[in-house]
Amino acid sequence: MPRSKPRPGANVDKYMLRTEELRKNQEHVSNLVKQDCITRWSESGGKQILEKKLARDSKAAGEELRHLNTELKTRRRAKLKDFYLEQDVAYEKELNEMGLALVKARV
Repeated sequence: MPRSKPRPGANVDKYMLRTEELRKNQEHVSNLVKQDCITRWSESGGKQILEKKLARDSKAAGEELRHLNTELKTRRRAKLKDFYLEQDVAYEKELNEMGLALVKARV
């Protein structure tokens, strides 16, 4: 079977199709690079915001712990004072039952 002759201009058409395909692919790559740049920029901004938020939260938590520690000490002192007063009263009562007394300073 004899080979048929290619039609005139077929190679030009093939070249034009290939050129258009390459142009579309280049455009697609360019769009992907732009999206990558935007994504990296957005993520870096988000990371900075997150770091600042974590620092703020950490500082607030530290202040809250200091306040809680102060309140705990105040309550503990009050409870100990009440406990020692109760112990003094109980000790004085016990001594009185034995016929003894504590010497108290007169004001």
